[in-house]
Amino acid sequence: MKKKFIIATCLIVLTVPVFAQAAIDWWPIVPCGLNKPTVQEIQDGAKLLDESYYQDCNQCTLIKLADNLIDMIVQGLVPILGTFFFLLGGFLILLGNARPTWIQKGKDIMKNTAYGIAIVLGSYLIANFIFVSLASSDIISKANWGPTGVTITCKVGTLKDIVAGTAPGPAPVGGEICTRPQALAAQYNEFYPKRNAPELDQFISCIKSKLPGENLGSMYTWDVNKELCNYSRGNPTCSTCSHKVDSCHYGGKTGSKGSLAVDFGNAAIGQRIVNAAISCGVPAAKARCENTAGANVGCSSGSGATHVHVSAPSCDAN
Repeated sequence: MKKKFIIATCLIVLTVPVFAQAAIDWWPIVPCGLNKPTVQEIQDGAKLLDESYYQDCNQCTLIKLADNLIDMIVQGLVPILGTFFFLLGGFLILLGNARPTWIQKGKDIMKNTAYGIAIVLGSYLIANFIFVSLASSDIISKANWGPTGVTITCKVGTLKDIVAGTAPGPAPVGGEICTRPQALAAQYNEFYPKRNAPELDQFISCIKSKLPGENLGSMYTWDVNKELCNYSRGNPTCSTCSHKVDSCHYGGKTGSKGSLAVDFGNAAIGQRIVNAAISCGVPAAKARCENTAGANVGCSSGSGATHVHVSAPSCDAN
């Protein structure tokens, strides 16, 4: 009998790494509304999550939140607590030769733990069944069984849309091509996947070397908010874009090697960044302090500048 308990306990311990690996799927628990890391933060080692974690929260993400909580219990808490109580029960049985009550207590703990795990797993199956069976078609467009249960694809607007009583917006004006970014990039002669042009990376490195130890603030090159705009040169083919059409952030009018502009977030040292850029070979007209509208407002204190815009010399736009 004791051998059976030892074998069962060892098997449970060996399954913990499997559950630990699966736990990655439910973290972060809240699946929306996170701030996307900047390019600089990514370069500094920040982890880039799935794009869905940076979207606005909506009624679909409430379902995903519930799903994450269930996964956290099943994949995170149950393996840890189950292993602990099985080990506790096993030790009581092994050490209970002179104390029969310990043996019975150990058996009860292991039996109740097994019942608890069975109840939790059964509830897990029922919850996934409910997600598929009872959620309305305007909330769930597709549900498939995956390694961690049901995978849900949503098709609703944001919570703001729901409160306002509006329906989800129309399909992208670009139609089917907006679902194929590589084809979109080919249409506009853009580099795919998005990247900085090698020339721009050289200027960024040079500017940093001119200002060692200085905090240059956030650094944005390509469009981090409107992904497809990086492949349409800022044309609103699929959505509105963060920068003007043919902006150097999109490679200008004809550039095909990637982004040719960078925005430094620390406008407080804007003039020093501009001077560093000019000393690196950037024309004076392509290094300037801008406000949120992208207008050149100068770098003096009180000018309203929010960032420093630097374009590579080869860019045929601003």
